[in-house]
Amino acid sequence: MVYPSETSEEPRTADAPVLDWASTDLANDYAGHYVKIIDGVFSPEDCAELIKLAESDSKWKQAAVHYGMGADQNYVNTDYRNSERILRFDNDAAEKLYKKLLPYVHELVEVKAGSKWEGIFGQRGPVKGTWNLVGLNERLSFLKYRKGHYFRSHCDGQLDLPDGRKSRVTLQIYLGEDGVQGGATRIEGRKGKHLDVLPKKGRVLIFQQRNIWHNGQDVEKGIKYAVRSDFMFRHTPESE
Repeated sequence: MVYPSETSEEPRTADAPVLDWASTDLANDYAGHYVKIIDGVFSPEDCAELIKLAESDSKWKQAAVHYGMGADQNYVNTDYRNSERILRFDNDAAEKLYKKLLPYVHELVEVKAGSKWEGIFGQRGPVKGTWNLVGLNERLSFLKYRKGHYFRSHCDGQLDLPDGRKSRVTLQIYLGEDGVQGGATRIEGRKGKHLDVLPKKGRVLIFQQRNIWHNGQDVEKGIKYAVRSDFMFRHTPESE
């Protein structure tokens, strides 16, 4: 299943709805899981400026697989992840992206026990305390997928940073080119069922990191660009 159709041009409003799983083939796999697909937030000019920012003082390198936060805690495995990447730590750019996206994720600003989206933060049972959205991770991962590039099945890792910020929701913005074939982000269900999010220029994909299995399909034609970051939260435990 592909969402939305390749010909859809209708932009979403600031009250962008959470994906209705009942309208997909994955209702039995992901009901209650948080995913948003939003068009119309970033213009072609915005996308071009983001690519220009990435390339302003860095060169594309083979993307690595990370297993920790240390600079040397990574390795290259092109059987699993094959693309190019620029890592940019940029507080100003992250803040600008956050302010532009904040109106579309108002339900994440404060999540308490009993809230509809508490499952983003807890494995079982209600979330304890309050999770407050505090911004985007300044670690911006710019991605470049050429023909034949891909990213095999995985769940995104949850970061717990030394300053107390915690990632629990992924942000991905597709930056172009027009005319890319393949390269969809495929959300995987059981028995081969799936939902493909096409890498349309300016499209925003937002999803909880816990338990959303997905992959980057092989690019068949053109170059797929994207930038990935994390929505960061602070957790306040219940008072005793």
